[in-house]
Amino acid sequence: MSARHDFYGPVHKGLRFASAQLLIRLGSNDWQCARASAALIAALRHHLEVARAHLEHEEAEFHPVLRARAPELADALDHDHAEHHATFDALAALIAAVEAAVDAERPAAAHRLYLRYSLYVSDDLAHMASEELEVQPIAHALFTDAELQAIEGRIVASIPPEQMAESLSIMLPAMTPLERATFLRNVGAGAPPEAFAMIRDVIARNCLSQQDHARLVGELALAA
Repeated sequence: MSARHDFYGPVHKGLRFASAQLLIRLGSNDWQCARASAALIAALRHHLEVARAHLEHEEAEFHPVLRARAPELADALDHDHAEHHATFDALAALIAAVEAAVDAERPAAAHRLYLRYSLYVSDDLAHMASEELEVQPIAHALFTDAELQAIEGRIVASIPPEQMAESLSIMLPAMTPLERATFLRNVGAGAPPEAFAMIRDVIARNCLSQQDHARLVGELALAA
């Protein structure tokens, strides 16, 4: 039996990858350096915007159709997402406190942000694992792969090209070589040739090592 469509896996791997990198940076940053701190805060704020948008895409395109077939599950997911949205607001307030702190107070404010962000990462890791381990098998029972791919297609179509490029830049390095090639073959099946060439030759090259990119290009060529 062939593998079913992985609705959650690729984007979740990218979110885990970016969240973990930022957690490490928040714990090791020199908060006495205003320039480095400002760059890190900007990166964190941007990542949280991406994470919030990911939830909103699921809420707009997946949860409504899921509710028609499994209303209790959709309600549970909405509850989890509401808690995440509240956490984003709490983190925004802590980020603002770091930015407003005078030099002597910034390390303490940053440590409070670091601890609250670590809790968010822990909760988000558990949430994403639950979606993949528990929700996705139910979705496979309720929807065909074509239906799941159509939902995913509507989500992708709603994302501006520059935001999609950023998403791919964290998703591709987080995947195994096999996952990466499979994912891009699926993308290539539905994307215009020029758009796929941009992903393969520019975005993938910029976010992968030279060796990994060469392997990816070779595997895509073999499958062509």
